[in-house]
Amino acid sequence: MLGLTGFSPATASWEHVTHVGMRGAKVVTPHFPVLEDAKLIISPILQGRVAAEDWGSILAPSLIFYRRLRRSYNIRVLISFLPALLFVLGLLVFGLLFMPHSSDAIVVGFVPGSIALVLLGAYSMLRLGLSLVLKADREAALVIGSLSLINVLRKLESLREHDASQGNDWPEYGDHPSITKRIANLQSP
Repeated sequence: MLGLTGFSPATASWEHVTHVGMRGAKVVTPHFPVLEDAKLIISPILQGRVAAEDWGSILAPSLIFYRRLRRSYNIRVLISFLPALLFVLGLLVFGLLFMPHSSDAIVVGFVPGSIALVLLGAYSMLRLGLSLVLKADREAALVIGSLSLINVLRKLESLREHDASQGNDWPEYGDHPSITKRIANLQSP
């Protein structure tokens, strides 16, 4: 149905975070479940609060993102950090070949330049994640209907607002757009 032939999650789990102990924990955004291999991870905030008919619309963008778009995300992230890597290697080679006794000059250029390029790469990675989630929404809308997806996102926004009024904020992961941005993306031509 979603163009994900030969795929079905083997397990589902209600968890607040993923990758615990690995590269730091990643928060599971309630409105965008995570897929790790064949394990579907859903925020427990939604447990018992979503109608059965809404799960297809909630899961479709995540499945498309993780099964179809994630590879291009990983390649583009590598490309965004490539200038920083080339800068560091170039500076080291230049310093060793042309300034063998001037290690202070290498450090003065190396540290700020490397930090700036890593920050630019991280910003680029964040923007890329946001745009690919919005692309997954558009692809899912083609299959399940944009009205269906918008209605479910509005229901989730109402749940989030209700929780906020009770003093319970929904955790968000930085490379996922807000529900409001996702709805606006689906409504734009």
